[in-house]
Amino acid sequence: MSKIRKKKKLKKSFYIFLFILLIIISLIIYLSFFSGNQFSNEVGKLFDDVAENITKRTETYKRCMSEEVLKEEDFSDELTAKKDEIINLYKGVNANFMYTDLESDYSFGVGVESELYAASVTKLPAVLYAYKQADDGKLDLNKELTYLAKYKAGGSGIIQKDSIGTKYKLSTVLEYTIRYSDNIGYAMLLDELGGRNKVKEYWESLGYEIHYSDNFGNLSPELGNGYIKEVYKYYLTGKDNAKKLVEDMEKSDNLEYVKSGDIKVAHKYGEYVEGGGYYNDVSLNFTDHPFALSITSTLGLTDRMKNLFLETHKLSIEFNNMYYEEKGNYCMEKSRVF
Repeated sequence: MSKIRKKKKLKKSFYIFLFILLIIISLIIYLSFFSGNQFSNEVGKLFDDVAENITKRTETYKRCMSEEVLKEEDFSDELTAKKDEIINLYKGVNANFMYTDLESDYSFGVGVESELYAASVTKLPAVLYAYKQADDGKLDLNKELTYLAKYKAGGSGIIQKDSIGTKYKLSTVLEYTIRYSDNIGYAMLLDELGGRNKVKEYWESLGYEIHYSDNFGNLSPELGNGYIKEVYKYYLTGKDNAKKLVEDMEKSDNLEYVKSGDIKVAHKYGEYVEGGGYYNDVSLNFTDHPFALSITSTLGLTDRMKNLFLETHKLSIEFNNMYYEEKGNYCMEKSRVF
């Protein structure tokens, strides 16, 4: 019998146990009302013991689910096969990836520390830093920035369609930098922040190492998932700016290359075809248990790239669901010690 079938039986047994406990508790409550004081006291003690046992089990289960990593040695054959299926997508392909469960921090991937040119993915850490500065009162999102000739650039974005001298609120520049990957907006933003080194210093203060070759620099899947971890932590604060950032990431260009099914995805892509066909994406995937997924490649904006990115997302969602089903069974079994 496979591990999954055994664990499903365990899950069923756990629910049966809880049902029996509810019956016992109901009986105890009934008898305590219609019996003498001594019996009522004994029943009350029994009730307290049962309630304490249930509480301990529940706390152990919750702590296990939120804090522990399901070790690969405890994976079922099916879960291991799903992980290998994702890894096998990258055999003989000029691409790397990393999956990270954002609750337990379990990760796996291929070439997770290998760096490629980041392209526009680097706009994400700059925008997050700007929002943090605004939260601290160091930036005014209503401040007007002017599109100057020195910012003129082609490539992605919509500001290039406007006339030099046009003014934009900083909040609009941040939105355009994420939603449309606006190159002019990014240049305006870096000037407002005091240059790319200010962004670099901030992220290094969080424990990340960033290598800039220009204003865009390099990216590894590990660093990409680091960006997403910080976005997710920021999102969990419930701050308006954090919600705005994630909303814009959900509406960001090229979402169709990473969105699989109905799962909500907040992402930032980076493309630089002229320099060797770089195409990257970092994403926050809002499954029941959210995960980060970063993919870097030199495949360009090709059908092969699109198929690889979509298949990686689809299989990662399947893996994530299976991982938490097995982790839930594991944590139920651990809670049985009480």
